Amino acid sequence: MSTIPSGSVRIPNLQAFQNSQRALVRSNSALFEVQNQIYTNRRIVRPSDDPISSSLASVLRDQLQASDQRVRNLSHASSILASLDQALGEATDLTLQAGSIAASQIGVGSDAETRAAEAHVIDSLADALFAAGNREFADLSFFAGERTGVTPFEDFFGGIRYVGSGDGLRTDLGSRLDTPITIGGEEAFGALSARVKGDVDLAPDPTRATRIVDLDGARGEGVTLGSIEVTIVNGPSVTITVDLTGVESVGDALDVIESAVNAASPGALAGPFPTSGLNTADDALAFSVAGAATLTFSDLAGSTTASDLGLTGHTYTNGAPNNVSGDVRARLSEHTALSDLDPAAGLTLPGGFTISNGGRVGSVSVVATDTLGDLARQIDALNLGVRLEVNDAGDGINLINEVSGFELSVSEDGGGSLLATGLGLRTFTNTTLVSDLNHGRGVEIADGAINPITGLPDATRNTDFRVHLQDGTSFDVDLTPADLTDVQGVLTAINTAAAGAGFGGVFTATLADGANGIRFEDTSGPVTQDTRVESLYGYAAEDLGLLDTTYTAGAPAVLAGSDRATVRVESVFSDVIDLRDALTGNDERGIVLAASRLEADEDRLIAARAVVGGRAQRVDDATARTEEQALLNETIRSGLEDLDITEAATRFSFLQLAQNAAYAVTAQTQGLSLLSFL
Repeated sequence: MSTIPSGSVRIPNLQAFQNSQRALVRSNSALFEVQNQIYTNRRIVRPSDDPISSSLASVLRDQLQASDQRVRNLSHASSILASLDQALGEATDLTLQAGSIAASQIGVGSDAETRAAEAHVIDSLADALFAAGNREFADLSFFAGERTGVTPFEDFFGGIRYVGSGDGLRTDLGSRLDTPITIGGEEAFGALSARVKGDVDLAPDPTRATRIVDLDGARGEGVTLGSIEVTIVNGPSVTITVDLTGVESVGDALDVIESAVNAASPGALAGPFPTSGLNTADDALAFSVAGAATLTFSDLAGSTTASDLGLTGHTYTNGAPNNVSGDVRARLSEHTALSDLDPAAGLTLPGGFTISNGGRVGSVSVVATDTLGDLARQIDALNLGVRLEVNDAGDGINLINEVSGFELSVSEDGGGSLLATGLGLRTFTNTTLVSDLNHGRGVEIADGAINPITGLPDATRNTDFRVHLQDGTSFDVDLTPADLTDVQGVLTAINTAAAGAGFGGVFTATLADGANGIRFEDTSGPVTQDTRVESLYGYAAEDLGLLDTTYTAGAPAVLAGSDRATVRVESVFSDVIDLRDALTGNDERGIVLAASRLEADEDRLIAARAVVGGRAQRVDDATARTEEQALLNETIRSGLEDLDITEAATRFSFLQLAQNAAYAVTAQTQGLSLLSFL
């Protein structure tokens, strides 16, 4: 007979049914979760499944996306650098070929006909170099620097003009990899190496109109605008804070300070508003203080505005209104008026000068109210392939020749203003170094010559050239290395030789106001011939431009030499063009000079190729590091988010078993009644 176990608890059938139902729901829910995980192959299907792991995985996914993009960037950069290296290799080979042809045409083994034939070969090499310089990949020009969307080299009235800029295009290759993926034409080909570097300090005096951004500041680090403290003692002492954020000019800053001082302590400043100004002797800000009042400036914590404006370290008092310790040092900019340039430069305005580049000539004319920007725009409008820029120090200006194969010359306009000289831009002056003449080759004189018969020093063979005067007389000039400092040294040596020969009163060597070149003035008489120069030994007469001359009869007669201080672009294009012209003209000395310069071009191209190779190696290393980091991140992310399929299958099987058991138990318990216990 059946009995009810003593440990059993009697519960209502409804409660038993509900308990079984909850157990089945939990079992079904767990099975659903496992099935969903197996289907998606993810351990975390919703962030709520594991908030901490989900958050970490989200960060890792962002890093992985960034890594994927960076790897694509690196792959693109690697392709560009590989193609760039190939283009540089081709340019190097072409330059080597040109140098080899030049070397083969030096000496007695060549004649005019052979050299003329080789000139055609050099012409084709120049075309190939031009094509290599304009090589591109995926619409990116290799040698345009940062301006990768332009064709960097273009034909310009027979020369080759470079229109790129910068040292190269940068892309996102990683926070620690700031590597350009293109290169500037100047670095590879020397495309912008010709500059007329201004030799005059034009540092302007600041004015009320001077922009704050054009100040170097008293600390030499520019001016960081913010708030300053002003302590005013005018009877009682009061300290105020003045906010200079957003002021644009020196005058604006002075007015804001003065307005705040007047509001806080009326009568502290002398005279009607405004009383602030500038001490031009010290290039410093100044305030006129009344009576026994004093002004003291200081910086707020973390600010340098007062120090940058030169206001600290000095107490402003009546009779001493100027901050003698704070030169704010204005820099040149396109907004600088010519009238504001340093008066010590000796500018005479209005004035003008003439620019010649490759035989193309243009003139500019300015007045005192014109700015450097106005002057630069006038020069651009001449379309000579020349542009004006402020130097890095901000105290002078340079002219840049952008055209290979052209020779740049800047001369006075002959009106007496000497503007080019005052701006430091004239290419042929008394202070021009002799070593800068003839494109840096200098002047080759006859010195230390030995008599081939006696083997002893021969003073006659050291004589460089003879000057023939218009009355039929002449004198010789023997230049020494000591004379070859600057152009004035050469002029002094020539005039000394003339005076020593008794022609000091009728002959003068000088530089004229106007066209560049050495100028001989001859008042000897009666006139029997043209004044001229005869080369004796060495190349001094040729290198000084005294053989290619213009003679003008008169009183005085004038023999004007050619300009030997022209500035050229020291590029492979210029040197190949020079070699072609020297071969065409059967000029052996020109061939030798071009060959020597081509060696420097080869070295520059090889160095540029080495730079590109180094960049490519850094890109490859960065790619490997990025891929390794991405693999590590993916491994960690997978451990956080992805499903362990073996564990999930085991759990799924266990849950199925548990569910079947629950069904069986539920079926059994639901079939029981009171009679089952009787």
